[in-house]
Amino acid sequence: MDRRTSCLQSNIDFLQKTISKQSLDQQQKLDAANRQIQALRAALIAQQGVIDELKASQAKFADELKKRADAPAAKDAAPAKPSGK
Repeated sequence: MDRRTSCLQSNIDFLQKTISKQSLDQQQKLDAANRQIQALRAALIAQQGVIDELKASQAKFADELKKRADAPAAKDAAPAKPSGK
């Protein structure tokens, strides 16, 4: 009976250690995944900032092109006088 009890107790100890080890491993994986998520969020925020800057630059460039197209060109408005010698 003692042998059976000690064998059972050894199995219980082994299973408890295995569960503890697996739990620790999973917690470490979750922590690593959470750190990676935070890093990806920071990268996303940075990329959104760059996109916003590019959109503003594109809008400014489009406005400049529109102004140039709307304003008559100096050459078209008044032809240059040839210099006579």
